[in-house]
Amino acid sequence: MAVIEPTLDDAAVMEFVATGFVLLEGVIDDAFNAKCDKMAGGNIDAFIGDDEFTKAVLLHPKIAGVARSLLGEDFLVPAGGHHHLYEAPHLGQTWHSDGLSGLGYDVTELQCYYYPQAVEIEDGPTMILPGSHCRAVDREAIAHYGDIRGQMSLTVPAGTVAMTRYGIWHKAGPKTNDRRRGMIKFSYHRQATPQRDWKVDAPEIPEYRNQPRLAYVTEVESYRDRVRRMRTWNWLCGLDEESQLRWERSRPVSEIA
Repeated sequence: MAVIEPTLDDAAVMEFVATGFVLLEGVIDDAFNAKCDKMAGGNIDAFIGDDEFTKAVLLHPKIAGVARSLLGEDFLVPAGGHHHLYEAPHLGQTWHSDGLSGLGYDVTELQCYYYPQAVEIEDGPTMILPGSHCRAVDREAIAHYGDIRGQMSLTVPAGTVAMTRYGIWHKAGPKTNDRRRGMIKFSYHRQATPQRDWKVDAPEIPEYRNQPRLAYVTEVESYRDRVRRMRTWNWLCGLDEESQLRWERSRPVSEIA
């Protein structure tokens, strides 16, 4: 595999731990976006699996750099992906997560969404719920929710790639026009044991700096989010379970809660 350098630093990884996504707007050039758009009506699945797509998208330094930062060295590059094409108006989807979210704090897969065309609100954009990635739920358990305060519509320029922790809540929003809206989904997977080997300024592992409370989260759930985030940070930094517990217990309750 090509040598990929990490692109995220401690602060960026901490933000991902809290929100569950990294958004790279307009990272793919217009010429390749146009080629993907042209292929949308043909055998795009084969195109996704070829060397040209791998070089232009899957091994793009900024995209693969995020994967390298969050999944470690020698991560698995997708052999292909899935194309989702919407043209006719539709009501959208219900909230769901693609499977269960594992232990609740591990990061072993990044599920990514590439948009060759610009996406406006009328195009039925993908909607994600930042911070929902730590909640291990069955997809049917959240299907009845409507709009949620803090949800994010991915209205983005052409060539944007959203990289999310597997398990984040998402759905397609309602589409009110008949303009083509395509999206290519693919996933990177971890192979390496987690350790803090992204871009760092100092060798000492810094304490996790908590992010602001999410708009839809109550005071009680906010406490749980903070604990989940600390455990994700510690896991990514390579601290074992005993070290994590010792790290947590060494701080006053006021700092954890």
